[in-house]
Amino acid sequence: MPRTIDLPALKTRSTNAVNHAIARYERAVIAQLHYALVRWIAKMTAVEIHAIWECYVEGHLVAALNHNARHFLVENSIVGVSRVSSGLASYVVRGGGRFFDFRSMSDLMQKGDRWLGAAANPFRLLSADDRAYIDALAAIRNCSVHKSDAALHAYRRVLRTQYGIRSAPEPDEFLNAQDRRGTSPGRYQSRLHGLA
Repeated sequence: MPRTIDLPALKTRSTNAVNHAIARYERAVIAQLHYALVRWIAKMTAVEIHAIWECYVEGHLVAALNHNARHFLVENSIVGVSRVSSGLASYVVRGGGRFFDFRSMSDLMQKGDRWLGAAANPFRLLSADDRAYIDALAAIRNCSVHKSDAALHAYRRVLRTQYGIRSAPEPDEFLNAQDRRGTSPGRYQSRLHGLA
């Protein structure tokens, strides 16, 4: 019988990694390092938090498929087994590649629905606000890393729709600035805190 993946341990590791990244940024702010360096640290911290999120998503989908494979087994006409090993679940989630790739929260939910069914997809439980902030984090990360026209366009669109910002600053300046919006999850903290 395939062993089940320890989902609480995955959540704890991911939460600790995000907390560690934010603590490093906060130490840079407290140490009053050069402003440009603090902004760069904010930008790289957002990139790191997005990487943590991607690893968490992959691990959570693998665990969900490992724990409850009924939908996957029925949809793929697999008989004679009731569970999917973590190795097979990882192979399925990665699509035979070396990592799991998804473009947005809607893409993630569609893939989760395909493997797990909508009722068992753990990412369906996220609120619309959480999904919007996660997509915002992805757009900020892409603009910070790629600098392509498409990434810049998506970044500007996210800042306009999610934050009400018409003239988009550079990602490092945006992330390091204080978020004063009443609806912010990190009100009166840096925007990076709200995204984390």
